[in-house]
Amino acid sequence: MAISAINPTIIPVDYPTATPAIKRRNSNFKVIPGGAAALEIRLNSRKFLLLMASVVSLNILVVAGLNILMTQDAFELQKLKHDRNIAMDQKDAIAAQVNFKNSPDQLSLAALKLGMIPAPEIKYIDLAKTP
Repeated sequence: MAISAINPTIIPVDYPTATPAIKRRNSNFKVIPGGAAALEIRLNSRKFLLLMASVVSLNILVVAGLNILMTQDAFELQKLKHDRNIAMDQKDAIAAQVNFKNSPDQLSLAALKLGMIPAPEIKYIDLAKTP
């Protein structure tokens, strides 16, 4: 119903001027009844614009999603680096405690606390004299 209300589309037509047998009309335009071609072109361009808008919107959403994922990964990486630094500090503190307790002074104090007595003289074993 709406299509019949559209005025006819008028497009220019180039007629050859070298043929004298055909009597030429006064007008250089041809009438297309109903203007259906113009409406079809308009509908196709609307569909194309809708398709392009949806493709652009989809691309924007995908890029935003990738950006969110990369940001989350960056925060996770920063947290893991912080945890690694804490673990390395704890390891260094434990190594310093072990080195402190392995010193000769600390070993002799620990032996005295356990009830050990220092040797009054140093004796050596000579394997060459052993029968």
